[in-house]
Amino acid sequence: MSGPYNPAPGSQPGEQPQWSGYPGGANYPQQSQPGYPGQDAYQQGGYQGYQQGGYQQPGYQQGGYQQPQGGYSYPQQTWGYGAAPRETVGVIGLIGAAVGAALLIVGFTAVKWYSFSGLDFGKFSDFNDDLKNAGSAAPGLPKAYFGWLGWVLLVLVIVAAVLASLPIGTVAMAFRIIAPVVGVVGIVVTLLALNSYWDKAQSNAGSANVDVGVFKHTAVGLYLTLIGFLIAGVAGVFGPRRA
Repeated sequence: MSGPYNPAPGSQPGEQPQWSGYPGGANYPQQSQPGYPGQDAYQQGGYQGYQQGGYQQPGYQQGGYQQPQGGYSYPQQTWGYGAAPRETVGVIGLIGAAVGAALLIVGFTAVKWYSFSGLDFGKFSDFNDDLKNAGSAAPGLPKAYFGWLGWVLLVLVIVAAVLASLPIGTVAMAFRIIAPVVGVVGIVVTLLALNSYWDKAQSNAGSANVDVGVFKHTAVGLYLTLIGFLIAGVAGVFGPRRA
């Protein structure tokens, strides 16, 4: 006795045969159009070029390019652009300040500024004593210079040269200008004070011939003083050392 007629799907006229999904049925691969990869080519192991949100090549991610894991990466370098240079104590400036201070102190205390016959004094302190004895008749600039102004200029130029060589930022920049200015002022005031002193000495001598001037019969003390102001002033220009 025959069973009920149960034809397989697709066996009736007008129905498309379905070859997969039935026991014993053949599994035919889905064909792709010529020149285009099949559907499986875009799956696992294939090239995935188009993703949601736009086209992304391998290695490109949001935020910039990143090397794939396991690939070659270039070593990153830190160039330091925009970083402020580190400052240390300016050795050249400190040496110049020390040399200038030594020359000025020796010139002010130990050696003569003038030396010739008939002059029984010639040191810095001798000028100060002579101007004190003259009282109100002494010219003002020499009296101030040999009394206190010369020492003030000495201290200022040395302190300015030292501070200009220290890593203290904008303060050091200011003293890099102050130090040479004070050095020049020290030289000019020294020469002006001596010129005024000898002019007054010649006028007081009357008919006597006083053959002395700023650069006549000079001794080592004057040159040490002038060179000391110059070296100390220039020392402040170098400033802190930049590492």
